[in-house]
Amino acid sequence: MRIIYFHSDTHPYEKAIYPGVGPAFARPLSWQARPISRIDEGDCDCAVVDNRLEPGDVEMLKRHLVVAASSRPPLFFRISDPDMPQAANPCVRFIFECADHPGVHYATTYDPEGPFLTFVRTLKASRVVHLPYPYDSSREVEIPLAVRRRKVLLSGSNSKTLYPLRHALRRKRSRFPWLRPLIFELKHPGYPEEGKPPRHDITHARFVDFAARFTHFFLCGTRYNVELMKYVECAYAGCVPVGVPATSLNAAVGHFFLPYAARAFDLLRDVSQPIKALEERATGYRAAMRELRSPPRIIGDFCAEVRSMERR
Repeated sequence: MRIIYFHSDTHPYEKAIYPGVGPAFARPLSWQARPISRIDEGDCDCAVVDNRLEPGDVEMLKRHLVVAASSRPPLFFRISDPDMPQAANPCVRFIFECADHPGVHYATTYDPEGPFLTFVRTLKASRVVHLPYPYDSSREVEIPLAVRRRKVLLSGSNSKTLYPLRHALRRKRSRFPWLRPLIFELKHPGYPEEGKPPRHDITHARFVDFAARFTHFFLCGTRYNVELMKYVECAYAGCVPVGVPATSLNAAVGHFFLPYAARAFDLLRDVSQPIKALEERATGYRAAMRELRSPPRIIGDFCAEVRSMERR
């Protein structure tokens, strides 16, 4: 199956703070990436469309979708946020206004949760397939845990609503002086692609290199407990996962996390583990993520889901 990943002609992907959007998402899958202005070329079996659209992209997609579904490949809008259906951005709204349009479907990075799950339950003709973040083994960093700082890296947005577990840990760190030496807090870099000045440039490869300075990496999957890109970035950095495994990963990697009940003592106990035990968890976690999210496996599962739709 020939799959092409279509992205915005004008969105500033180069300013994105992580490589999970635009052409960078398609690269580990070895999918050809093209601008949406070339979507009518018709030389693919399946079109996956990135969700960061600009007004010009929407107009091109509207013209494309006027063509009969039998004369164009099936189109899958990529969904990368459970709250996307509630977005005010008209370009994002367009994605959901296309629901049940002939030949239009959705490819979700996370298992459907929250508003997106509600949206999925309304669909009559459009289908939903899975397309998680692929594991890019070329991004792995090799630094022995024994020479790293015995600390937990805590990074990302501090939204109490969206990241309650992360927010609670930040509050504990500020309230309990004895906890501060255990945690290194990296502030969120901001959103340069939205025209805001960045707080720092520790993103992409620099972020993984930075994480590899520490033994532990704090993970939580938002209020919906979904599989953020940080779950593969922890494995790239060779860190020990600490926090809560995403629901989609729990069966496969949950045993590499020590039980965490949002108590500061849990982190102290984890950071104090013998180095050999920590190494076993870090290497085991990396091996499991490398296999579970390998590009061939993701592509195989994606194609199988698409073909199963065609047989219905």
